[in-house]
Amino acid sequence: MKIPKILEPLELSRREFVVLCVLFSAFIVGVCIKFVIDNHLASGDIKVLRQDPGELSLRLDVNTAEWHELLPLPQIGEKRAKAIVEYREEHGPFRDVDELLDVELITPKVLEAIRDSIKVGGEGYGDGRKASGDETEKTSG
Repeated sequence: MKIPKILEPLELSRREFVVLCVLFSAFIVGVCIKFVIDNHLASGDIKVLRQDPGELSLRLDVNTAEWHELLPLPQIGEKRAKAIVEYREEHGPFRDVDELLDVELITPKVLEAIRDSIKVGGEGYGDGRKASGDETEKTSG
């Protein structure tokens, strides 16, 4: 193994040069291991960001939903879902969530069970607030 010209002024013996190469290699390997451990294996606490379910505003619009899309709602089976769609087709779009009580199979108990999961298309919100920006849907409050 020949000593590079740049190291000739140091007047290293062949043995010292080999020791220097081994130490430098060990240093590089150590830096790589530390990098892997710090960034991949032992990254400390993993912070999982979760949204509060109360903040979610995913509501099904009963004015646009097909009967089969209403089935996941609590206490809504095929008969109630079809009754909602039939009522909407006969009487036009719902103006308010409470108008669902006019549907034959929807009782106050059923309406309360689905109230937080539904909305009706329109302006503002069911609690009297006005919609801002692009939001133009009326929700139950």
